[in-house]
Amino acid sequence: MDECQTLWDDIINAFYEKKKNKKFEYFLDSIVSFENSNGDLEIIDGQQRITTLMLLFRAFFESLKSEGKKDEFQDDFGKFIWKKIRNEGFVFNEPYLSSQVITDKDKKVLEYILIEDIDIEKLKSFNSNYAKNFIFFHDAINDFKLKNASGFSNLCDTILSDTFFVLCVTCDSQESAMTIFNTLNSRGMPLSNADIIKGYIYKNIENKEEFAKKWQEISSKFEEYSLKEDMSVLFIQAMHAIRALHNYTDTTTPSVLDFFTNKNKKFNFGAEDKYLVEQEKIKELMNFIEILVYFWGAPEVYLSQKAYRYFKIFCLYQNDMWRFFVAFLVWRNKNNFIKDEFNENFNKEFEIYLLELLKAMTVKILNNKTNTNEIKDLVFKMNAELNQNINFSYSKFLPERFLNNFSSSDKNIKPDARKVKYLLYLYAHLYDDFSSDIQSYKLEVEHILPKTWQNTNFDEWNETSHSQYLEQIGNKILLNKLTNIKCANNFFSLKQEKYKESQNSQEVRDLGNREDKIWSKADIEARNKAIEQALKNFINK
Repeated sequence: MDECQTLWDDIINAFYEKKKNKKFEYFLDSIVSFENSNGDLEIIDGQQRITTLMLLFRAFFESLKSEGKKDEFQDDFGKFIWKKIRNEGFVFNEPYLSSQVITDKDKKVLEYILIEDIDIEKLKSFNSNYAKNFIFFHDAINDFKLKNASGFSNLCDTILSDTFFVLCVTCDSQESAMTIFNTLNSRGMPLSNADIIKGYIYKNIENKEEFAKKWQEISSKFEEYSLKEDMSVLFIQAMHAIRALHNYTDTTTPSVLDFFTNKNKKFNFGAEDKYLVEQEKIKELMNFIEILVYFWGAPEVYLSQKAYRYFKIFCLYQNDMWRFFVAFLVWRNKNNFIKDEFNENFNKEFEIYLLELLKAMTVKILNNKTNTNEIKDLVFKMNAELNQNINFSYSKFLPERFLNNFSSSDKNIKPDARKVKYLLYLYAHLYDDFSSDIQSYKLEVEHILPKTWQNTNFDEWNETSHSQYLEQIGNKILLNKLTNIKCANNFFSLKQEKYKESQNSQEVRDLGNREDKIWSKADIEARNKAIEQALKNFINK
C-alpha cells in the first residue's frame, strides 16, 4: 500500500509539473526480462513494478467503464491489459499478466481483478494485497474525478502520453537477463544487499533456472507481508544465526554484504563458511531464507497457541532485536519445517525458549535498560548460550518498587506509553496464565478512572486525588479501539457494561462483571500490587 501511495503521489505531482513544463519526464525504473521456450516474457527484475502498473491501468479502465460511455482512454488503458481484436474487442479471458510464483489464493484474486466484470464490494472482502492495491488506485482515481472532474481527461492523457517511461530490457536467455540486471544495478541504479547476494549466488550456483524461480517465489511471498523492507532483512537474520553457530556475541556487527562476501576480515563467518559459493551451503542458506519468509508471513501457523501468545507480546516491544533470537530458533529447527502446516517437532523449542526471552526482555524494561545495544547484547548472548545448550545467564534482578517508572502521582507526568502498553499486555496474559487469545491489533490504553476531571466530587474523589491516581499503572487497562471509544469519559459504573463485551481480555470482563460499581483509590492501589506481584512471579518462576 505504501508503494501504491508513493506511485500515486508521483503521478499527481508529475501531472501538475507537466502543466508547467511540457517537456517534463518521469522515470519509473527498469524492467529486465527474457523470452522463455514458450515465447512468453519472464521478468527477472521488476515483477512488483509491472504488477502495480497493471493494477493502476486496470483501475483506470474500471473507473472509465463505470461512466457507461465509450471512451478512447478506456480502450488505451485496456490495451495494456488485454489483447484487442479488430471488430471483436478485448480478449478478457487472456490477460497479458500472469504469475507462477504467488500463492494459489493470490493467483485467484489477481485473475479475478483482470477479468471483464468485477464486483468492487466483493473484492474488498478479499484478504490480499492485490485486492487492497487495486482498491486503493480505484478509490484514488474516483476521488480525483470527484474533486477535479475537468482535469481528469488531462490526467489520463499525461499517463498515456510520453511523460512516464520505463527502461525495458528483453534478453534471449535467462543468463543474459541476470547479467544485464547485475550490470545495470552495479552502475548507479538502486540495489539492495539482497539483490547483490542474489547476484553472487547466481554466479556460483549450478542450476541457475531453478534458483531464479525459487528466488521469485520467495520474493513474491515476502512482498505479501512486508512492504516497508526488502529481503535484505532475511539475510541479516541469517547472518546472526550463523554468528550464533560460532558462539560469537560481539555487538559490533559487520554489514551483511561484508559478512557473506569478504573472507579477508575476521569473524565474517558467512564468507569463511562459503555460504554463497559451495553448492550445499547455498542450498542450506536459501532453504533457511525460504523458511523464514513463510514463518514471518504467518507465525500463527507454525507456533503452538501459547508460543504464539508470547510472540505477540514481543511485537509490542520497542525494537526488533528479539527477532534475531526467534530467527535462530527457526534455524535450529529448520529441518522439521513443513510449509503451511503446524509440526510439533518444529515448534517444540519455541514454547520453552520464547518464554525465557520474554522474561529477559521484561527484566530489561523493568530496569529501564532498553536501548538497542542493551537488547543486542542480551539477544546475542542468549543465542550463543542456546547454541551451547547452557542455562541462560541474564540477570533476573528487579529493583524495589520497580513499577515507579510506569506510574505517576502527577497527571501531567506521563510514563513511557509504549512500555506501559507492553506491561499491560503482558499482565493481561499473566492474569489468565496465557490460556486465551488477546487481540493485539488496535489495542489502546484506557484510564479506568475517567481521564478528564469533571469538576465535581463523586464517591471519594476530588480533583487533587484524581490527579494523584490517574497515571498510575493500576488505573490503566487495554481495550480494543471500538470499546475504548464507547467508554469515552464515563464513570466506572457506565464503563462496566462495555467491559463485559466478549472481545475483551478476561481481566477486563471480570471488571465488567464485578458487583462493586465504584472504582476507588483502594482498587487502584490493589491493582498496582497485583501487577507488581504477577510480574515478580513471572520473572522468578
